[in-house]
Amino acid sequence: MTALDQDVSTLIGCYSNTEDPVSTDSSLDAHRAFADQILTFGAATRRGIHMPMLRQYLLENVPAAASAAMTPQSLTELFWFLFSQKAWEKIDWLSRTVDLGGLPEHVADLCFLAFYRMQKDRLMSGKGALDFKRNADAIRKRLADAWPDARMRHEAYAAMALHVTGATDDARRMFSTLDGSIFIEPFAGIASVLMPTDVAAGPDGDALEIVPCRAKHVTLVSLDRTYFEKFAFLAARRYARTNASNGLHFHCVGFDPRESIAGWKLPVSLGVTIDREDMHMLGLRQQRGYFAGARFLHLSRYVDLYQSVFVADVDGHVARDVAMMAEEHRDADIVLTTKLLDRGRDITRLPWEAVSAGSLLVRATAGGREFARRLGTYLHAVVQNGKALGRPIWYADQAALFYCWHDAPDDIRFSTFTKFAFVQRGSWQLFEGERERLEFLATD
Repeated sequence: MTALDQDVSTLIGCYSNTEDPVSTDSSLDAHRAFADQILTFGAATRRGIHMPMLRQYLLENVPAAASAAMTPQSLTELFWFLFSQKAWEKIDWLSRTVDLGGLPEHVADLCFLAFYRMQKDRLMSGKGALDFKRNADAIRKRLADAWPDARMRHEAYAAMALHVTGATDDARRMFSTLDGSIFIEPFAGIASVLMPTDVAAGPDGDALEIVPCRAKHVTLVSLDRTYFEKFAFLAARRYARTNASNGLHFHCVGFDPRESIAGWKLPVSLGVTIDREDMHMLGLRQQRGYFAGARFLHLSRYVDLYQSVFVADVDGHVARDVAMMAEEHRDADIVLTTKLLDRGRDITRLPWEAVSAGSLLVRATAGGREFARRLGTYLHAVVQNGKALGRPIWYADQAALFYCWHDAPDDIRFSTFTKFAFVQRGSWQLFEGERERLEFLATD
């Protein structure tokens, strides 16, 4: 078989693809060697072809990798296949069983990610810092033995362990010195960790054309044309059922949606922003980060226009009335979806995962305006770094939310939602997540 391109950007694009496959191939030749089977799957996946029978065969026969004649290429492909299936225990088992020598450094990222994902229960409870540290030290040693020259990666794993166990400022200093462009996408948030002194002025807004809606309380989403065409109408139609008296504002990057929106005829007030930001200096994956982060980059402008702004993802559903939630939390400036405010926790999620970017309410108070301004200045610095240095922007919005919360003055009042405000469906597994989200939004 022809050697597969195993550059990390190719593997991320291949195995993070949640769109429907181009076609499906249900064939399976179980007599072929396991090493050949995984390469066959990888070659098909690169062409957008889903092989469900082979997928199941590979999942059920991972132990064969320990005895089969696995080359570094086939082992690397197997690690990434297991990543696409969120098979964290299998990744961990494989990393303990096979010879990791000769595998590319990004496989070490997958091994540490699997360890971190396996701490789900501990991270949810917020308890167990000593156990986490002991286990993190053990896997860090194992990875250092396998990849002794991967200095920057080992520093990143050490910083992540420090952050999770409460040494937020020490971890931040370490993150800020690392080249975030070398890591797999789940660790791309490293590139968006800034020290307070790195943040200066915010965006000027010259590229924006804002047409507000009539409502006083709104939900804000940001998106590109592709996401608009896939999700916007379904999201707006379902939003009208729970928020008919509130508005929905689309921050549209690189296109004007008004002609499409005019044909919807929905019983909900709609606002639009056309964002003509110059994107030519950003790569495709950086652009994805900008599409997601634009709602926070320019949030302060919306807080000046509306009494409250609920920030959401377009591929989910705002389950409760936005104006009612703003009234319920009238003693807060910002309402977050996070565990950070829970008392008695001694561990927390990584900074780019600790605060949800798809379920946040900002009230038009002095504290709300100040927090929105801080988010804008933080993200503006990240975007400028992306343009000048080619650094990733993915997860920048969540990193900004965490550190702006961490750096906030005491007079900004934070709260958390008492009930689920936003609902999203989808497994995010290979070839599955997008279809599941569309089906959920289309449900009456």
